[in-house]
Amino acid sequence: MQIDNSYPMYRRRNNGIKVNVRGNILDNRWVVPYNPKLLMMFNCHIKVEVCSSIIYVKYVFKYVYKGHNKQVIHVDPDTEEVIVNEIKRFQDARYVSPPEAIWRIFSFPLSQIHPYVMALQVHLPNKQLVRFRENDIMADIVDRERDKSSMLTAFFERNKTDMNARQYLYKDFPKHYTWNASSHLYTVNGIIHPTFRKAALERGLIEIDDNLSHCLVDASLFQFPNALRRLFATILIYCEPGDVRKLWDEHYDSLSEDYRRDYENVEGVRNMVLTDIAVFLQSMGKNLDDFDLPSLNAAVNLESRGFREVQEEYSIIVQDEDLNGRNSLNSDQKHAFDEIMMHVDNDCPTVFFVDGPGGTGKTFLYRALLANVRSRGLIAIATASSGATANNMPGGRTAHSRFKIPLTLSNNSVCNIKKTKQNCSTASSRKNNHLG
Repeated sequence: MQIDNSYPMYRRRNNGIKVNVRGNILDNRWVVPYNPKLLMMFNCHIKVEVCSSIIYVKYVFKYVYKGHNKQVIHVDPDTEEVIVNEIKRFQDARYVSPPEAIWRIFSFPLSQIHPYVMALQVHLPNKQLVRFRENDIMADIVDRERDKSSMLTAFFERNKTDMNARQYLYKDFPKHYTWNASSHLYTVNGIIHPTFRKAALERGLIEIDDNLSHCLVDASLFQFPNALRRLFATILIYCEPGDVRKLWDEHYDSLSEDYRRDYENVEGVRNMVLTDIAVFLQSMGKNLDDFDLPSLNAAVNLESRGFREVQEEYSIIVQDEDLNGRNSLNSDQKHAFDEIMMHVDNDCPTVFFVDGPGGTGKTFLYRALLANVRSRGLIAIATASSGATANNMPGGRTAHSRFKIPLTLSNNSVCNIKKTKQNCSTASSRKNNHLG
């Protein structure tokens, strides 16, 4: 029994059994709350209290959900005559440590609850919960809910047809089965859509893709088709368009303009456009099957199109600003630039480590090096440990993306790069044209 959010009052019967504990006669009313299983498991004294008040629940979870640590501070100038501004006297400040910042940037989970809790419905026959709006017509409610199953009725229906399900109790059922309500979520106005996103788009729950379509239209005015195909793949990965097929149909002419000019085979042109998009998607960890796009009608080897990674590196455009950056280097930057480029020109492999505090021009030096190496027809692979750093370099990618390093590491983790005979011979024949 709970009284005004205070400590619980436990029911303690006087069953007549008494014991002598160090000279004191105690009965059942003196026994503290306990759990026999925990006592046996840990072999120690453990008191177990019931947690039934909202205040207790808030106390348990407040450190998980309260947010950043905050401190109210006020900073006065170091002078004798201080004018106090009561409106701006206090500032709301918060401290986010570097590990927490990285954790939030990459959207890693900050907390979790284990074991997971699922509320199982229990009701009498034909007494399940029915949801309806105040202005709904009763006949429509009955027609809509007549064929729907609750969790409990679905449990009994499964036991009628599945012999394996009969070995599990209702409380253990969620460990082995899930309740499937996806067919209702896919259906809008009697039409079953292929994806949840399309169904949500038809319901008006998410925005349409007009802004993405306008982006492709604007880009088509000054970008070549190959750049449009890369942009299209980037939109698929990062913008999550609701109707991918519609976006494909509306801009296919712009995406395939160069191929349609050189080839007359309609199916072949579509295959080449899809192959280019698939190459870009693969570089970002996705493939064509992840999106509602036409399938390749012929067996196309994506690795055979000029070796995908090599083709991507050769397609990087060298900016004049970066190429001329060597003329703006300071003495230390110039020394590092000349030393590195001397080894590049003489084909003398070595390793350099450029060190310096933030803001001393390391990125500027990297961009000048990348541009000058690529201007010689060589390949310079720009790799960084973080996405923010990689974005500062043309063609830059993270080490995890470039070398297929798994995010979750163990003692047996390896990079997901296959070493085949073809790749080895290719690397050997091109060793003079690569800079790693």
